[in-house]
Amino acid sequence: MTAHPTGDPLSVLAPSLDVHGDDGLGPSPGEDKRSRRWRRLLVWSATSAPVGLLLMAGIAIGPRGINLLSLSTLTLLDPVVPVALAALGVLVGLSANNRRTGDARTLGAACLAAAVTVLVVSAGFGVVALAAMSSVVRPFWILILTGGICAATSLTLPSDDSLEPRSAARRVIELGVLLPIMAGALMLAWLRAGSFAGAGILVAHACGVILALAAAAWLLLTRASSETEERVFAVSALLLVGGVAAALSLSALFGGLVAGVFWRYAARHPRETIRRDVLFVQHPLVVLVLLVAGARADLSSSTLALGVGYVVLRVSGQLAAGTVARRIVGVTAPRDLGFHLLPPGVFGVGFALNAVSVVGAGASILLAAAVVGTIAAELVAVLLPPRSVGE
Repeated sequence: MTAHPTGDPLSVLAPSLDVHGDDGLGPSPGEDKRSRRWRRLLVWSATSAPVGLLLMAGIAIGPRGINLLSLSTLTLLDPVVPVALAALGVLVGLSANNRRTGDARTLGAACLAAAVTVLVVSAGFGVVALAAMSSVVRPFWILILTGGICAATSLTLPSDDSLEPRSAARRVIELGVLLPIMAGALMLAWLRAGSFAGAGILVAHACGVILALAAAAWLLLTRASSETEERVFAVSALLLVGGVAAALSLSALFGGLVAGVFWRYAARHPRETIRRDVLFVQHPLVVLVLLVAGARADLSSSTLALGVGYVVLRVSGQLAAGTVARRIVGVTAPRDLGFHLLPPGVFGVGFALNAVSVVGAGASILLAAAVVGTIAAELVAVLLPPRSVGE
């Protein structure tokens, strides 16, 4: 579920009616608003999904539940997950810049807000790690920082209409995913290369390959003679982008972002073709990512405790991030911007799942904490909805 749309302020019954909401004539306005708030946990729309519910469903049908998604089935789905994550990255890249007034300031505010959340969550887990262990090795520090990156996003799906007007809060949420995706790509590359310089070179090589694939897909789409050919070329491009990220053990979200930004500034027809075909499969791909993430979560008392710590630190970080971002955006941002950032979205869990596929079992504790924390964050977002009007 993404940022909560805010409704009208609480109203009172007309004095002329001289009745109360509990006199058998229907629920009071307060009760109706609370009911709508809880129903948001089940809402599907172009930009939202029941993230917590799907994660719990994944846990229930996974190996630790009824075993419908068994370990062998999850192994068969492993090649599909990078493609799904790459498609989500493509959507972000396609909507990265729509030339709105004030986007430069909003982009800066969104990146700073994400950095604040990463810092708060990583620092909190770091303090706990230092208190619990005599020494912390470098890979563990990288996992701690990766957990902060997972907590810094609030986006489920970007808007599918590039011309649709969006509030400042919505733009902060959409642009706020860019820095975590790029930082996450560097973290995963660092784990693979063993040094920051090697990570930079690896990411640069991956960008070159992905841009070459994106350019080839763009050329093919300009010459497609039918809608069927366009769909084949578009889906093939997604498969290749996700496959390259998986083969190089890099972030599939970042690979999709690079390809999406390229297509964003390419000719209009190929761009709209890619957008149309990715939007066509976006909800099934979100369901796949969340079910697999829930099924792969190795729940235990320690991961449950980490999940609780994750959500506490994330709420603190997002509220602080909202305060900082509002000072940069200005009067167009709601006063309670931090509350708009509380819904966890899908990208944090997606990146944790990507980390497991790249790092292996060493990152399983990160995925489990992210899954538990995301479910809890969904509940917190319902209990602490934004009060401002204008989202």
